[in-house]
Amino acid sequence: MAALTISAKNLGDFAVPGACPRCQWVKLRVKPLPYQTFPGIFSSIDVYNKRVVHQYHDREGRMPRWLDSLGHVKGYVEPPSYRKFSFHNDDLNVTIRGAADGIFEMADGSYTIVDYKTSRYTPGQERLMPIYQAQLNAYAYLGNRLGFHPVSQIALVYMEPCTGEVAAANPQMVNGLGFTMELQATIVPVDLDPEGTIPALMARAKEVFDMAGPPEPNKRCRECPAVFNLAALAGRQNGLS
Repeated sequence: MAALTISAKNLGDFAVPGACPRCQWVKLRVKPLPYQTFPGIFSSIDVYNKRVVHQYHDREGRMPRWLDSLGHVKGYVEPPSYRKFSFHNDDLNVTIRGAADGIFEMADGSYTIVDYKTSRYTPGQERLMPIYQAQLNAYAYLGNRLGFHPVSQIALVYMEPCTGEVAAANPQMVNGLGFTMELQATIVPVDLDPEGTIPALMARAKEVFDMAGPPEPNKRCRECPAVFNLAALAGRQNGLS
């Protein structure tokens, strides 16, 4: 069977209860998928988050106070690129890779891995938690094998843009180049269990990937009809059906 390479983020699809296996198969098999453009501004903000934290630590010798709940952070590590933050599981013939937003070395010699989210943390975010938990546990799985051992905790760092009337009325937010925007942090710890969750998710992803054709969909899936109607239309226009 062919080898599978999957990102930590996409592995999260296999942690969602009741996820559609047909959509999972399409995402693994069809590269690139159409209509998947991710607004670059969010990536830019995540990178800026990382730079602000690193620069603050270099200048002050400590992390910003809004990261205090993580514990005593000794320093930071420049996260490896996804090409280097990668591991091949020989038993499953699956390569998992990713790019963590933040890796911090703790005072006890362990590591904390965080993922920045430019969003307000609300109860509605809970539906995305299985994906985020899998993504961060995948980073921990990689970290434990690639020199960041042991990973002792993982967390989401929600950075909420302050866009209310009070913030907009602050004259200090406006300058000669434009205006600035404050971000307010909320730290959300994530359950750590990379060895218990990630191999099982990789095995499930490989099982779906190895299917010769698309499996039966989840009947409640709202995406499948659109995906396959698009495929059928493309086939008719090219004389394929």
